[in-house]
Amino acid sequence: MSILNIYKKLGQTPFEALSELRKSNLEFKDSKMVYAGRLDPMAEGVLIVLTDEDRFKLDEYLGFDKIYEATFLFGAETDTYDTLGLVKKLHDDFYKTNEGEVIDQLQKLTGIHRLPFPAYSSYKVKGQPLHVWAREGRLHEIEIPIKEMEVLSVSGVTTSLILSEELLSQIEDRVSKVAGNFRQTTTVEKWREVLSKDAKFLIASMTLHVTSGTYIRSLAHELGQKLGGGAILLELKRTQVVGVK
Repeated sequence: MSILNIYKKLGQTPFEALSELRKSNLEFKDSKMVYAGRLDPMAEGVLIVLTDEDRFKLDEYLGFDKIYEATFLFGAETDTYDTLGLVKKLHDDFYKTNEGEVIDQLQKLTGIHRLPFPAYSSYKVKGQPLHVWAREGRLHEIEIPIKEMEVLSVSGVTTSLILSEELLSQIEDRVSKVAGNFRQTTTVEKWREVLSKDAKFLIASMTLHVTSGTYIRSLAHELGQKLGGGAILLELKRTQVVGVK
């Protein structure tokens, strides 16, 4: 039995990361495994894996704080709150917004947030993951629960502009790494459509220290709503599970 600190690659699901672990480490080929703290396909970084008898310590490891390096893209809205979603709105003049206001609002992320679970998430309602309800167009049949999330600190905030051509290239590259059925073809086609003309977008990068269960893409969406032009999660890397070496 072991407690492992592995690196989930961009594009992988946690289950794919566990499968790769088994294939590359024959000592774990027949081990029973669970992971503590899901990472979406569009995120990468630290994933804690508990094997065999250590699986029964899962609740303990689920409660640890997390540290992330995140990049938000302003002026866009998608149904998943990240680049793997279908574009709902694009505000390509949002970059003209005062960058100081953006930085100020980012600093104000510190504290408790009570937000609905993302519609495209694995949280279950009436026995089905929310993403199933969303894909079947049945979200109106349920009430999405509210999740309490807490940002303990925001640091290292930087902002810059990115051209639509470069942004599209990044999105195409990142989405191409995702396997399985995540509407990749439709998603990329829509991004190509909306980014077909020259435009600029504001992005902001930062380090976030948050409590367990905090959805960073929900924070991006909430911030975008406050600023009025929308925002999504462009990049996310979990660098540390606090308390685990």
